Amino acid sequence: MECEAGCGTDWSSPEALALASQRIRERFGEEMQPVYIDLSEDTSSQDALKWGKEISDKDLSLPLLLINGQVRISGQFDIRQLLDTVEVEKELGV
Repeated sequence: MECEAGCGTDWSSPEALALASQRIRERFGEEMQPVYIDLSEDTSSQDALKWGKEISDKDLSLPLLLINGQVRISGQFDIRQLLDTVEVEKELGV
């Protein structure tokens, strides 16, 4: 579902992924490693199959932000929200 105000980040964009990776490294060092799975292209991997089914079963909005295999954001989000969510998870020791 699109945000009416045009919010969120185009996570399919290589530039957005590179910027997010850079910001994650700057803020958290090398301990955090982002992984991007494009379900429209990567239909054969176990992760893609698992999340394709999960999205369908739970009617989740894309994109998803997963941390340690748990959905933290379903729907549009930007780099700031990504970083804030990772920060909270890290503080909670998840």
